[in-house]
Amino acid sequence: MPDDAASLRLDAPPVTVPDRVLLVAQSYWPEPAGSAPMMTDLATAFASAGADTTVLTARPNYPGQTVYEGYRDGSQDRTTVKGVRIERFPTFPPKGGGMKARLVHEGSLHAQFLGALARGRTGRHKAVLSLCPSILSVGVADRFTAPGGRHIAIVHDIQSGLASALGMGGGAALKGIRALERTALNRADAVVVLSEAMREVLRELGVTRPVTVIPPHVDADAVRPMPRPDGQPPTVLYSGAFARKQGLEQVLEMAGHLRSLRPDARVLLRGQGGIEEELKAQAAALGLSNVEFAPLAPKERLAEGLAEGDVHLVPQKPEGAAFAMPGKAVTILAAGRPFVCTCLPGSALARLEAEAGAFLTTPPDQPLAMAEAVAALLNDPERRASMGRRGRAWVEANATRRVALARYAALLLPNGSTDR
Repeated sequence: MPDDAASLRLDAPPVTVPDRVLLVAQSYWPEPAGSAPMMTDLATAFASAGADTTVLTARPNYPGQTVYEGYRDGSQDRTTVKGVRIERFPTFPPKGGGMKARLVHEGSLHAQFLGALARGRTGRHKAVLSLCPSILSVGVADRFTAPGGRHIAIVHDIQSGLASALGMGGGAALKGIRALERTALNRADAVVVLSEAMREVLRELGVTRPVTVIPPHVDADAVRPMPRPDGQPPTVLYSGAFARKQGLEQVLEMAGHLRSLRPDARVLLRGQGGIEEELKAQAAALGLSNVEFAPLAPKERLAEGLAEGDVHLVPQKPEGAAFAMPGKAVTILAAGRPFVCTCLPGSALARLEAEAGAFLTTPPDQPLAMAEAVAALLNDPERRASMGRRGRAWVEANATRRVALARYAALLLPNGSTDR
């Protein structure tokens, strides 16, 4: 084994990882939604494999709009959790989701990352992973990469595409974001995306670096199939951020149709975010007595929380489907539950459905079709169970943290293997 690497035997063969790894990501544990759980699992997997692992991140705030209690005074800015050294920095969480607020949040945070490099708080590494969002994390991570090292940019959201699709920012701002994305990603040694559709978009954007598709991964030991709670009504569950790109308005309309198809079913919305009060007001205005709101389940109870859903929901706004792949889809499959999603033909979720056969797709903005798909699954327990088994099998073959660790480690090591 080379001097700069440690190895961990997973299945066979063993996985070789870099001796030191730096992750640059604005979201991390204890944030329960978005890309934070996946990045946390990846960092802890590297640490467990023997890599000296450091994370640069913000004080936790997502999916809410304030920094979490216990982190505001900076007392948790330098900690080590599960072998991962976490370096946190102050931030200004965006309120309302507008472009200007996001730029203030992301710009000030990444300026502090660079300040930490200048002061020697965190040094350069030969193995660096960055996560977009934000594209600024990708640009900054290049500065933390030592000569002869490798920087791998992980793209969860193509920010220019999402901003354009969701009507955030004017033409000049979007043009600037596209130029920043193209420049930053072309300075990385390789790029990882979550789906083939995202790879195609990056090529159209002008990204010429090698692009590898690695689907979202999940800690399949912690998230596993569990029995549904006794005595609860048939439950349709959405769990995640309450944000514009999720298209949650169509879920409320779906709930209205579901009342007549399955009057005994409840629609449980677990989460928080910028449009939470708006959603609650809309549900009240529509008289949706079958809709309940609840906070996200804590990480240590994630598997139990997912087991509450007989059928899960993965809504998306169609305009942004090519620019992001919802990680919650893989987490639901790991829990052995089927879901109903909204997507267009050829999108990442449509391709995953054809491959895994573990969930149903419906056209976006057709809440009646979504309600009919949900009711069909609620009415057929054997079909739900069969789809759940197929989903779990797909995760174990393609999307466990062990599989992801092996693929990311191969990219980070010298002469890392890439797909084009």
